[in-house]
Amino acid sequence: MEKDLFEHTDIPDRTFPINVFHVAYPIQVSIPLHWHDHLEWVLVRRGAFRVHIGSDTAVLREGDILFVNARQMHAAFPIGEDTDLIAVVFNDALLRNSALDRTERTFVIPIINQEISVPSVIKASHPLASEIGDCLARIDREYREKRKGYELFIKSDLIRSFALILSASEDEPPVTRAAKGEHSIQNILHYISSRYQEPITINEAAAVCNFTPTYFCSLFKKSTGKTFTEYLNMLRVHEAELLLRTGKVTVSEAAQLSGFSNLTYFGRVFKQLKGVRPSEIVRHAKLLK
Repeated sequence: MEKDLFEHTDIPDRTFPINVFHVAYPIQVSIPLHWHDHLEWVLVRRGAFRVHIGSDTAVLREGDILFVNARQMHAAFPIGEDTDLIAVVFNDALLRNSALDRTERTFVIPIINQEISVPSVIKASHPLASEIGDCLARIDREYREKRKGYELFIKSDLIRSFALILSASEDEPPVTRAAKGEHSIQNILHYISSRYQEPITINEAAAVCNFTPTYFCSLFKKSTGKTFTEYLNMLRVHEAELLLRTGKVTVSEAAQLSGFSNLTYFGRVFKQLKGVRPSEIVRHAKLLK
């Protein structure tokens, strides 16, 4: 994979990793050749585009859909001027469930790892195109309007669209993996949830599972889609935000209560994941009182 074509996709909220891009004449007319670590749906709403996906090319017209897997090279160039498409870029974390049921390991991970082959191009004439297109249109609307609970509506349509493209595959799900590692990850997730306020090291977490730190890190990333530190920070920041929104704690108190021992590190991680500083959450909470 060519490193110079890697895209650092703009994801405004890393705790809900999705963005919807509009590519329409004359503001933005094309998607240059690139790849990223996320999944992506592309829906052509008007006109035609010549798309590149992996080593293949195709012409997509109104109602046609493109599915892009993680780390897959892709591009879209307009044919003519009156063109419009939406690109829904999202991290697979939105499809995962922390390995707490078998849907993730039976369907989601095999598709991402290309153990199950799904079509990249779905033409408008395909029986599933209309239903998937409706999912993507709803995701676009919910993302723009951001009404209460929009995250749940978006997540439900992402899962539904994923299930629909799975139904277009002729492959059977691979044989279920050995359960030992999965049960161990479930145990550590519960362990983290109950003790996130305390210092938890990778060595300690690995010991809980009776794994070496190296194997534990590999299995944890494969099961959750995040490194151990990323997952722990995400959980802690989420809890800190809830505390800050009450308007009853200071930034320093929220950091300490959510498991951060260093205030500077807390502020940096919070801004990275939430896109705003903790103090801005406090200020907003006070305005609502």
